[in-house]
Amino acid sequence: MRMRENPAVKSVWRMLRAPFTARSGRAFVYCFCQPFLTAGSIVVVAVAIALSLAGAGIPALVLLPPVLGFARLSGGGFRATANGLLDANIAAPVRAPRRPGFLGFIVRHFAEPIAWRSIAHMALKPLLLILEFLFGVGFRLLLPMTVSGYFQPGGQHASQVKFMIFAAVLFWAAPSLTELLLQLDVLLMRRLLGPTEDSLRIRELEQTRSHAINEASATLRRIERDLHDGAQARLVALGIRLGRAERLLEKGRTEAGLELLRESRAETKQVIGDLRDLVRGIHPPALDSGLEPALTTLAALTPIPTTVRTALPVRLSSAAETMLYFAAAELLTNAGKHSGANSVAISVFGDSHGSARLVVTDDGRGGANAQGEGSGLRGLSERVRGLDGHVSVTSPLGGPTTVMVELPAQDVSDAVPEMRR
Repeated sequence: MRMRENPAVKSVWRMLRAPFTARSGRAFVYCFCQPFLTAGSIVVVAVAIALSLAGAGIPALVLLPPVLGFARLSGGGFRATANGLLDANIAAPVRAPRRPGFLGFIVRHFAEPIAWRSIAHMALKPLLLILEFLFGVGFRLLLPMTVSGYFQPGGQHASQVKFMIFAAVLFWAAPSLTELLLQLDVLLMRRLLGPTEDSLRIRELEQTRSHAINEASATLRRIERDLHDGAQARLVALGIRLGRAERLLEKGRTEAGLELLRESRAETKQVIGDLRDLVRGIHPPALDSGLEPALTTLAALTPIPTTVRTALPVRLSSAAETMLYFAAAELLTNAGKHSGANSVAISVFGDSHGSARLVVTDDGRGGANAQGEGSGLRGLSERVRGLDGHVSVTSPLGGPTTVMVELPAQDVSDAVPEMRR
């Protein structure tokens, strides 16, 4: 047992079992399929080029659009193979919408970047194809073929033994060599067959915009519902009660009228409270004095003992303060409902450029899932992305749970230094 714990023994054992792992088997299938995918793609493009050259380039006007379409399909095939067998997780690029007019037609059918990048991948792929097939397939088959007698080098018995040893070395070295080539292959596919950084940024902005629109629509519906079912209903009841009090006073029933007026005054206070709660859900008044007083007030209202520590050299933007406040409020609510925590710590750090980091830690049971459907943490992450921020969650079973909300530099409203603790 102690030998197994020795690093050298572990390395040898890992090397010996490498050819028989599931990863090695998938790599073998991937390398075996590549010549067929690559050859089929290159043949189609080569035939189209040959026909175009034979026709002095005129057939290219007809053949180029379907060839580019085939190139996109070919790129999708390479991505699907790498994702399925190598767990490469290469996302499919999204075609830009067609522009209006004749120029849009030309770009769409003759200058589509995704298709031309796929053709570039076809041109570069053969450089890796030979090595992948040699290391991933040839070296893996050489030893079994030698042992089975299917392939035996000529000559004396000694030379055959030497060749078998050589084949065995290649057999066990093949997985490591193949893995290096596959990493290079996946990198090439990410560059040429995956989405570009600009397209990823555009897609993220589109998703963020869609989420922001949905969030704003949901907020407006909530405000409308709260006003209709809350303050509006109470105001209608208040108006009816005041009308009854007016009629009672006109009839000389002073005591009953005064009682209704007292009830109306109490109802007025409740309506004012409802309106304050509604306004606080849009923009907490406590934020007018800064993020630290707002978080301190929020912590005081939480049933779990909560400490607040901030270190902000400059006042954050209004959007950043509002986002961090509501993030802390949601995380405190989650801790109270699900964690069983006995204490929570809130920390906010920033720099002079206006970036900020909120860290909320509780000593609860852990196991928080940030990606589950309907998860509050997932919704929080989507909202934070609206400010180009990021949410990370560390929550092992048994706790503790730490949620970090990071916001990049925003427009700073005030440059007055403030170090709070």
